[in-house]
Amino acid sequence: MMLRLILALQSVGAGDIPPDFDLKKMQPSPDANAIVVTARRSSQRIEREPVGKAEPPLGRAEFGLFGKVKGNVHAESQSFGNGTTSQRVMVGIKLPF
Repeated sequence: MMLRLILALQSVGAGDIPPDFDLKKMQPSPDANAIVVTARRSSQRIEREPVGKAEPPLGRAEFGLFGKVKGNVHAESQSFGNGTTSQRVMVGIKLPF
């Protein structure tokens, strides 16, 4: 739902930037209370194509705590038979013995 809203909001906007527009040529406003808004020239619309599956999954964020003790943080997602999905962030500690 949120993705549809974002895509709809990005499709509404100002017209195209004129090809001869140059920000360097703009002069400051003589009005001290004027608000000047600038933005990047390139389009920042969200790509509608899915991300390729060729990328490897991200590993766990593992870090040393003290001595040989390590900690890690990772996200997990589990789908259940009734269609619900449980998403959680897990924090782990490895104690060698």
